[in-house]
Amino acid sequence: MKIVKKTWIAILAVLTAVVAACTATKRTSENNNSIGVQPSDNDNPVADKENAVHNDSISVHRAEMQERLEKLRAIIHDREMSCVYGSPEVLKEYSAHTRELRQEADSLQNVLLNMLESEKQSLNERLQSIDETIKGRSGAKVYGPPEMIKKYNARNKDLQEQRDSIQREMEKIDVEISNIKNNN
Repeated sequence: MKIVKKTWIAILAVLTAVVAACTATKRTSENNNSIGVQPSDNDNPVADKENAVHNDSISVHRAEMQERLEKLRAIIHDREMSCVYGSPEVLKEYSAHTRELRQEADSLQNVLLNMLESEKQSLNERLQSIDETIKGRSGAKVYGPPEMIKKYNARNKDLQEQRDSIQREMEKIDVEISNIKNNN
Protein backbone atom coordinates (compact mmCIF):
# COMPACT_ATOMS: atom_id res chain seq x y z
CA MET A 1 0.00 0.00 0.00
CA LYS A 2 2.89 2.34 0.78
CA ILE A 3 4.31 1.78 -2.71
CA VAL A 4 0.98 2.75 -4.28
CA LYS A 5 0.81 5.86 -2.12
CA LYS A 6 4.37 6.91 -2.96
CA THR A 7 3.80 6.23 -6.65
CA TRP A 8 0.62 8.29 -6.62
CA ILE A 9 2.39 11.19 -4.91
CA ALA A 10 5.19 11.00 -7.48
CA ILE A 11 2.67 11.08 -10.33
CA LEU A 12 0.99 14.14 -8.81
CA ALA A 13 4.36 15.86 -8.40
CA VAL A 14 5.27 15.22 -12.05
CA LEU A 15 1.87 16.46 -13.17
CA THR A 16 2.28 19.63 -11.15
CA ALA A 17 5.71 20.19 -12.71
CA VAL A 18 4.24 19.75 -16.20
CA VAL A 19 1.48 22.26 -15.50
CA ALA A 20 4.01 24.72 -14.11
CA ALA A 21 6.24 24.27 -17.15
CA CYS A 22 3.32 24.83 -19.52
CA THR A 23 2.28 28.04 -17.85
CA ALA A 24 5.90 29.24 -17.62
CA THR A 25 6.33 29.00 -21.40
CA LYS A 26 3.16 31.01 -21.97
CA ARG A 27 4.39 33.71 -19.61
CA THR A 28 7.76 33.80 -21.33
CA SER A 29 6.16 34.59 -24.69
CA GLU A 30 4.07 37.31 -23.05
CA ASN A 31 7.19 38.77 -21.44
CA ASN A 32 8.71 39.04 -24.92
CA ASN A 33 5.67 41.06 -25.96
CA SER A 34 6.11 43.42 -23.00
CA ILE A 35 9.73 44.21 -23.96
CA GLY A 36 8.80 45.34 -27.42
CA VAL A 37 8.47 42.17 -29.47
CA GLN A 38 4.97 42.51 -30.85
CA PRO A 39 3.13 39.66 -32.53
CA SER A 40 1.85 40.29 -36.01
CA ASP A 41 -1.81 41.04 -36.56
CA ASN A 42 -2.11 37.84 -38.60
CA ASP A 43 -2.86 34.58 -36.84
CA ASN A 44 -0.44 31.70 -37.02
CA PRO A 45 -2.61 28.66 -37.92
CA VAL A 46 0.18 26.16 -37.21
CA ALA A 47 0.65 27.47 -33.67
CA ASP A 48 -3.12 27.52 -33.15
CA LYS A 49 -3.38 23.85 -34.16
CA GLU A 50 -0.50 22.85 -31.87
CA ASN A 51 -2.05 24.82 -29.02
CA ALA A 52 -5.45 23.19 -29.65
CA VAL A 53 -3.89 19.70 -29.58
CA HIS A 54 -2.06 20.56 -26.35
CA ASN A 55 -5.25 21.95 -24.78
CA ASP A 56 -7.19 18.85 -25.86
CA SER A 57 -4.65 16.53 -24.24
CA ILE A 58 -4.78 18.58 -21.03
CA SER A 59 -8.59 18.49 -21.12
CA VAL A 60 -8.56 14.72 -21.59
CA HIS A 61 -6.09 14.30 -18.74
CA ARG A 62 -8.13 16.62 -16.53
CA ALA A 63 -11.30 14.66 -17.34
CA GLU A 64 -9.55 11.41 -16.40
CA MET A 65 -8.41 12.95 -13.13
CA GLN A 66 -11.93 14.24 -12.45
CA GLU A 67 -13.35 10.77 -13.11
CA ARG A 68 -10.78 9.23 -10.76
CA LEU A 69 -11.66 11.80 -8.07
CA GLU A 70 -15.38 11.02 -8.39
CA LYS A 71 -14.67 7.28 -8.09
CA LEU A 72 -12.53 7.87 -5.00
CA ARG A 73 -15.23 9.99 -3.41
CA ALA A 74 -17.83 7.29 -4.10
CA ILE A 75 -15.59 4.62 -2.55
CA ILE A 76 -14.89 6.83 0.48
CA HIS A 77 -18.61 7.52 0.88
CA ASP A 78 -19.41 3.80 0.71
CA ARG A 79 -16.67 2.99 3.23
CA GLU A 80 -17.87 5.68 5.62
CA MET A 81 -21.47 4.45 5.43
CA SER A 82 -20.67 0.77 5.86
CA CYS A 83 -20.61 -1.12 9.13
CA VAL A 84 -17.37 -3.00 9.68
CA TYR A 85 -17.08 -5.82 12.15
CA GLY A 86 -13.96 -7.61 13.21
CA SER A 87 -10.93 -7.50 15.38
CA PRO A 88 -9.32 -4.19 16.33
CA GLU A 89 -6.58 -4.87 13.76
CA VAL A 90 -9.15 -5.25 10.99
CA LEU A 91 -10.91 -2.06 12.05
CA LYS A 92 -7.60 -0.21 12.26
CA GLU A 93 -6.56 -1.42 8.79
CA TYR A 94 -9.94 -0.48 7.34
CA SER A 95 -9.72 2.98 8.88
CA ALA A 96 -6.14 3.46 7.67
CA HIS A 97 -7.10 2.49 4.12
CA THR A 98 -10.04 4.91 4.17
CA ARG A 99 -7.71 7.65 5.41
CA GLU A 100 -5.27 6.90 2.55
CA LEU A 101 -8.12 7.14 0.05
CA ARG A 102 -9.13 10.51 1.53
CA GLN A 103 -5.55 11.76 1.26
CA GLU A 104 -5.36 10.62 -2.36
CA ALA A 105 -8.68 12.32 -3.12
CA ASP A 106 -7.51 15.52 -1.44
CA SER A 107 -4.24 15.49 -3.40
CA LEU A 108 -6.09 14.86 -6.63
CA GLN A 109 -8.54 17.64 -5.85
CA ASN A 110 -5.68 20.07 -5.20
CA VAL A 111 -3.97 19.15 -8.46
CA LEU A 112 -7.24 19.58 -10.36
CA LEU A 113 -7.88 22.95 -8.75
CA ASN A 114 -4.33 24.08 -9.56
CA MET A 115 -4.73 22.96 -13.18
CA LEU A 116 -8.04 24.79 -13.50
CA GLU A 117 -6.69 27.95 -11.88
CA SER A 118 -3.66 27.85 -14.17
CA GLU A 119 -5.85 27.37 -17.23
CA LYS A 120 -8.14 30.18 -16.10
CA GLN A 121 -5.15 32.49 -15.62
CA SER A 122 -3.86 31.62 -19.08
CA LEU A 123 -7.28 32.31 -20.60
CA ASN A 124 -7.48 35.59 -18.71
CA GLU A 125 -4.11 36.65 -20.10
CA ARG A 126 -5.29 35.80 -23.64
CA LEU A 127 -8.51 37.71 -22.99
CA GLN A 128 -6.55 40.78 -21.90
CA SER A 129 -4.38 40.55 -25.00
CA ILE A 130 -7.43 40.35 -27.26
CA ASP A 131 -9.05 43.24 -25.39
CA GLU A 132 -5.95 45.37 -25.97
CA THR A 133 -5.98 44.49 -29.67
CA ILE A 134 -9.69 45.27 -29.96
CA LYS A 135 -9.18 48.55 -28.11
CA GLY A 136 -6.34 49.47 -30.47
CA ARG A 137 -8.44 48.66 -33.50
CA SER A 138 -11.64 50.36 -32.35
CA GLY A 139 -12.34 53.69 -33.95
CA ALA A 140 -9.60 53.21 -36.53
CA LYS A 141 -10.22 54.58 -39.99
CA VAL A 142 -9.40 52.04 -42.66
CA TYR A 143 -8.70 53.19 -46.18
CA GLY A 144 -8.22 51.03 -49.18
CA PRO A 145 -10.05 48.73 -51.54
CA PRO A 146 -13.32 47.16 -50.37
CA GLU A 147 -11.62 43.75 -50.02
CA MET A 148 -9.16 45.17 -47.51
CA ILE A 149 -11.92 46.87 -45.51
CA LYS A 150 -13.95 43.63 -45.49
CA LYS A 151 -10.89 41.73 -44.32
CA TYR A 152 -10.30 44.26 -41.54
CA ASN A 153 -13.93 44.05 -40.42
CA ALA A 154 -13.87 40.25 -40.58
CA ARG A 155 -10.76 40.24 -38.39
CA ASN A 156 -12.51 42.52 -35.87
CA LYS A 157 -15.49 40.17 -35.81
CA ASP A 158 -13.17 37.18 -35.39
CA LEU A 159 -11.41 38.85 -32.46
CA GLN A 160 -14.76 39.55 -30.80
CA GLU A 161 -15.83 35.91 -31.31
CA GLN A 162 -12.53 34.72 -29.79
CA ARG A 163 -13.11 37.02 -26.84
CA ASP A 164 -16.63 35.67 -26.31
CA SER A 165 -15.38 32.09 -26.60
CA ILE A 166 -12.67 32.68 -24.00
CA GLN A 167 -15.21 34.22 -21.63
CA ARG A 168 -17.45 31.16 -22.01
CA GLU A 169 -14.46 28.89 -21.30
CA MET A 170 -13.62 30.88 -18.18
CA GLU A 171 -17.22 30.57 -16.99
CA LYS A 172 -17.06 26.78 -17.53
CA ILE A 173 -13.85 26.64 -15.51
CA ASP A 174 -15.50 28.61 -12.69
CA VAL A 175 -18.35 26.09 -12.66
CA GLU A 176 -15.88 23.18 -12.59
CA ILE A 177 -13.93 24.76 -9.73
CA SER A 178 -17.09 25.29 -7.68
CA ASN A 179 -18.22 21.72 -8.42
CA ILE A 180 -14.91 20.31 -7.24
CA LYS A 181 -14.95 22.41 -4.08
CA ASN A 182 -18.61 21.67 -3.32
CA ASN A 183 -18.32 17.92 -3.81
CA ASN A 184 -15.71 17.70 -1.11
